[in-house]
Amino acid sequence: MKSIFYTSLILAGFLFSGSDACSQSKFAVSANVTPFLGHSKTTVDVILPDSGGSGTFTTQRWTSEASPKGIWIGLNGRFSFSEKWSASTGLWYGYYRIKAKNVDSRSHTFSIPLVANLQTSDRKLSPYFSAGAFWNFATTSRLTIPDIGTVTFKSDENISRISPTVGAGVIYHFAQRLSLIAQPTFTYAIPPSNMDIKAFQVGLNLQLMVKL
Repeated sequence: MKSIFYTSLILAGFLFSGSDACSQSKFAVSANVTPFLGHSKTTVDVILPDSGGSGTFTTQRWTSEASPKGIWIGLNGRFSFSEKWSASTGLWYGYYRIKAKNVDSRSHTFSIPLVANLQTSDRKLSPYFSAGAFWNFATTSRLTIPDIGTVTFKSDENISRISPTVGAGVIYHFAQRLSLIAQPTFTYAIPPSNMDIKAFQVGLNLQLMVKL
């Protein structure tokens, strides 16, 4: 995980740094916002003492589901290899909430995206496709439970935090150096090897991009 993190930082530095071999017009920065709806299903085997008091233990399978709603906001840097192909990275902040009958959970995290982009034409309005992955930092969650209060949790450092993502939408150039990108996105969270978790997010990524 650390190697992926350092590689992302190196690429970020490359995207934001100048180069004699690359003109400034190949670089761009953007601010983005992505409201999303997620869904997760967790299945665990729990060992419990027998209810009959025999002193033996039984294994029960528990399943829980949640549908968090949230938003990502962040800054990106983009480098264009050609008129069609580019790569982007940056730093995003994510916030989401899960509200059930007796529990109210609020969570936040930071993430580094590493994405390849394809713009199919140089027209004013063009299809725009993206594919890559997020490297997510540890998530901090605050759980509010009636009669108990608020409890804070932080995800384990050994939990896999890689989330592949794809997006398909359009880019609109409404000025010489100013563009708007709109993409429906799908992101899947790769679960830890020792846990049965299926989690994904469906969002709408909006970026206001300025060419340097």
